[in-house]
Amino acid sequence: MDPLGSVIVETGRCIFSFFFTSIATVIKLQHNTGRLRKEFEKLEDRKNGIEEDVRLAETEGKCATEQVKGWIRKVEEIEQEVQPMLEKADRLAVQGCGPCCNILPRYRLCRRMAKKQLEVQQLISSCCFDNVVTDKKSPVRAVEKQQGPSLAGQREAEEMIEKLMELLKGDENKRIAVWGMGGVGKTTLVRNLNNELESSSLMESIDIVIWITVSKDLDLKKVQSQIAKRLNLELDPNEVIEERAKMLLKRLMMKKFLLILDDVWEHIDLDIVGVPQTDDQANRKILLTTRSLDVCRAMMTDEEIKLDVLKQEAAWNLFAQNAGDVVEVPSINPLARAVAKECGGLPLALKTVGKSMRNKRRIELWKHALHHLQHSDPHVKHIEDEVYRRLKLSYDSLPSKILQSCFLFCSLYPENYSIRTDELIQCWIADRLINEHQPLEDCFNDGIALIETLKDSCLLEQGDCAGTVKLHDVVRDVAIWISTKQGSEKPCASILFTNITKPPKQFSGFSELTVILLVGNPINKIHDNLFAGLRKLRVLNLSQSHIVTLPPSLSQLQELRALLLRDCCYLEKLPSLGALHKLLVMDLSGTRLRELPNGTSKLKKLQELHLSRTHHLETIEAGTISGLQSLELLDMSFSAYKWDTRCNVDYGSASFNEILTLDRLSIVKLRLDKVDSVTLDSAWLMKLREFNIQISPGSCDSNHLATQHDEKRAILRGVDLMGIKGLNGLLDTASALDLVICGGISALSELSISHRLSSLQSVKSLSISKCDCITSLISGDNISGTILPNLEHLSLNRLENLGEILGGMVPRKGCLKWLKTIEVVDCKKLRALISFALLQQVKNLEQIKVKNCSKMKYIIGGEVSAEMIPKLRVIELSDLPMLKTICSRLPAWPALEMIEVRSCPMLTKLPFATSNGVAATLKEIRGELQWWNRLIYSNDEIKSSLQQRFQPLKPLR
Repeated sequence: MDPLGSVIVETGRCIFSFFFTSIATVIKLQHNTGRLRKEFEKLEDRKNGIEEDVRLAETEGKCATEQVKGWIRKVEEIEQEVQPMLEKADRLAVQGCGPCCNILPRYRLCRRMAKKQLEVQQLISSCCFDNVVTDKKSPVRAVEKQQGPSLAGQREAEEMIEKLMELLKGDENKRIAVWGMGGVGKTTLVRNLNNELESSSLMESIDIVIWITVSKDLDLKKVQSQIAKRLNLELDPNEVIEERAKMLLKRLMMKKFLLILDDVWEHIDLDIVGVPQTDDQANRKILLTTRSLDVCRAMMTDEEIKLDVLKQEAAWNLFAQNAGDVVEVPSINPLARAVAKECGGLPLALKTVGKSMRNKRRIELWKHALHHLQHSDPHVKHIEDEVYRRLKLSYDSLPSKILQSCFLFCSLYPENYSIRTDELIQCWIADRLINEHQPLEDCFNDGIALIETLKDSCLLEQGDCAGTVKLHDVVRDVAIWISTKQGSEKPCASILFTNITKPPKQFSGFSELTVILLVGNPINKIHDNLFAGLRKLRVLNLSQSHIVTLPPSLSQLQELRALLLRDCCYLEKLPSLGALHKLLVMDLSGTRLRELPNGTSKLKKLQELHLSRTHHLETIEAGTISGLQSLELLDMSFSAYKWDTRCNVDYGSASFNEILTLDRLSIVKLRLDKVDSVTLDSAWLMKLREFNIQISPGSCDSNHLATQHDEKRAILRGVDLMGIKGLNGLLDTASALDLVICGGISALSELSISHRLSSLQSVKSLSISKCDCITSLISGDNISGTILPNLEHLSLNRLENLGEILGGMVPRKGCLKWLKTIEVVDCKKLRALISFALLQQVKNLEQIKVKNCSKMKYIIGGEVSAEMIPKLRVIELSDLPMLKTICSRLPAWPALEMIEVRSCPMLTKLPFATSNGVAATLKEIRGELQWWNRLIYSNDEIKSSLQQRFQPLKPLR
């Protein structure tokens, strides 16, 4: 064959071979693609099935085995390789095998696919596991121990833990809160409770205790994650809250649990979190700690336990424990105790300060620490960071700037000072923290709401007496620290002096001053120019100082809203006040003023005028009171000023009729010598929201019950109740009636007849004392209708001739039917408190208190049944030498909670017929141990049942 022919033949052979190989490669690629796709789909099905098994197991607290996790990882790796191969093969299949196709990539892909097919087959064959899932590595413990200081040996704390244990055992308490101020030891207490639960019988009804730390910045996903971790449940961090909640809910519905939420600052919607909220969750309970009572309300807790600061002995022990043995060194011990006292019983402060002073043996260091603590200076080591900043969180969490300012205002008062709530509200109004352009009642309500919010946030606490509040010493230090920090940002707006006898001559450089408090200082003189330049001053409080007069520069305080001079017992004269056009409150109570200052009638915006206990006040110029057309409160209780109309008109003094012209007046407190020459008609009295009117000829005695909020109290002292005229309007409208040293009647029911009154139906509180003419409260001989139908509280004191409360035939319905409390003291002739006839009337009786009635033999007469006393809760008996029985023995007491017995030697039996008759509601029986040991019981079961409730009383000194 010629050379050309050979070339042609060889070329043809190559072309044929190329096409044959291309076709074979394409066919083989398609075959391998199909095989790999089929095997890969089998692998995917296996993987999906195993993953579904794992997901279901995770809801039961299990997880995939390590073998399964490794297999899934290999599958995920091969997925990343196979998926692109199949996609590339699909693209090449679309291109076909024309003359332009490149055979080499197809060939390579075909070989790779054959290799991957073998790997896929191996993974399929290796997925036959003995166990797909297993329990978590760390099995779920019923209780996880919490780190923290032990409270073992601290009696008060151990009692609190025991109380919480009892509450958790009860089915009725599903949500319990421990609340109190920051640093008081809430978390420490509940940590100790948590740790004691492991060995408690309570765990018989609980599968798991779940501790969650919430903290100030609430993160619901974080809360969910903490719960899930405790349950060994894995939640996807990228999943929405609602989906995570479903998984939590499913798991928790299978559990009996105690969920402890520590450090809660706001309402947590547990439904959103995934915590079951069914009504029948007796074994699913929640215990939370918080600083705010509002949080307790929002979380709808069934029981709120307030944790207070430590008492003196416990506080010292905690301080000494942290400070070390150095506190027992004789020269240091008094200083150490003084330092500990400055911590105010607050555990956080006691531990922080104690540790900072640990084993310091130089007296100078202890004196240094005491000095700074007494002056609210946080220079003691760590106290700023560890105490003040933590307590400031409560301040930061207050819902408004107004509340924060109100809190800081309280720090202007001295340490441990009980602030009168009405005075505090007056100051807040004057300092524009409460809107002054509204009725006084609304201002007062706003003020009470602010105070209660601060109390609920543990930033204010109850003062030493009713109607007062105060700051805890350490909280006050924090408030001063906050004010000092803010001082660089805004001008000083208030000032406080304490223990000074001579104020500065002038407040130079304090033109921005808005508040001056000089309360309780022995100041006897104010310099003439003291008030010059204080044109922004809104509150001036010089109460309880020794000043005799004030300088004329007082008239320059044209922004003044509150002038408070209460109990300035040497104050005799004031300059003209006519220029103080913005004055809202003036308190001159307890001063020696003989006349009201000039210009008083020009105080057109004055809302409150306090003149109580002005025993020397003789002159009020005619037109002064009637000029105060904005006046809403006039308090002249126990003032010497005489309101007799005829005399006052003759001598140019203010008459009672001027009071009647004040259209905005809503609160009146005053004393009258008599009522026949003044107008006390029902219409005017009904218009008043509150009054306290005392009829006491020639007496300014202030020894009587204080008026409660919104109460209308009438006090008749030294009055002939039969002969006096003009009482009808007063007695018709009074909700509280006090009779002191009155005569003329033998029973109160005669008062209703002699003054033609309609049953004294407005009276809810009645107090009768030292009225020797009274022989019975109500006599059926002289009444035909009901009397005192709305009376709730009855007090009878030193009625020498009182023989019975209810006498004669009394209408069966209406009389005393709403009576709740009865207190009888020093009624020497009274032999029985409640006769059988009276018992028929008093079905709403809740409290009985009897003291020093020498002839009292029994409390309730006749055969008594539970239906007769369904609401009686408290019985207190004292100094009753002849008392033999409380009442006949009852099979059951529906509501009785407490019995207290002192100095009743002849009372040897208690009114319980059976052990079942000991009321389920009975909490305690108090009495002297000697009396208790002499009691006689029907059987040992009653004795045992009562013994559990007995609390011995300490002997009176």
